[in-house]
Amino acid sequence: MLKEIYEQPKAISDTLTGRISDAGINCKELENLNLMPSRILILACGTAYHAGLIGKYALEEWAKIPVDIELASEFRYRNPVLPKDTLVITVSQSGETMDTLMALRHAKELGAQTLSICNTIGSTIPRESDAVFYTHAGPEIAVASTKALLTQIVALQIIGLYLGQKNKTLQQGELLKLSEALLSLPNQVEEILETVEPLREMTRGFKDSSSVLFLGRHVGFPSALEGALKLKELAYMHAEGFAGGELKHG
Repeated sequence: MLKEIYEQPKAISDTLTGRISDAGINCKELENLNLMPSRILILACGTAYHAGLIGKYALEEWAKIPVDIELASEFRYRNPVLPKDTLVITVSQSGETMDTLMALRHAKELGAQTLSICNTIGSTIPRESDAVFYTHAGPEIAVASTKALLTQIVALQIIGLYLGQKNKTLQQGELLKLSEALLSLPNQVEEILETVEPLREMTRGFKDSSSVLFLGRHVGFPSALEGALKLKELAYMHAEGFAGGELKHG
């Protein structure tokens, strides 16, 4: 997993390549879709679900389109109401996540247009979607997702910028500023990874803890959920993620 953590800067760079230029955001993958949906619905499981929760902030803020996100594993077990101009985005590293695939098929039966965010070229979910945004994160061997999570977030942010550009909900100056921020992300992650040792040393002091609570606000909340998931996956320790303001409520 550490190997894949240190591959994150390159993975982000590969996801950005060809999609941001001086002319703006380039997303040929979206050209055949209705780019003014009344609603966006993100369907995903596990880590990809947390990526969707983070991406929701960008999509709503930049594209001014309401965004809902649901666990793909629960989507089929009710009678969802999808307006015909709903854009359903499925997120899956492998493109073979069965719960997400079945949710995608159900959404298509209900008449929604579908876009998949995926890392694995030619996998089932991209093949069955109306459009696909490949992240190009490279092979993911570790069970606990790292670079796949980060590139899924970047993909959703690129889509948010593209919709904001296309629908003119972002001013040109703001679009340029946000694009430059994304392009600088690989170097920023590289800098963090070069100074991570003091953090690793600090965390060793928590190895005998019986429970760990992760707290966050805004995008920090889904990040807290993902942090708790990672600790459970890797260390088999009890962990929970909380919205910062909810700690006092439960």
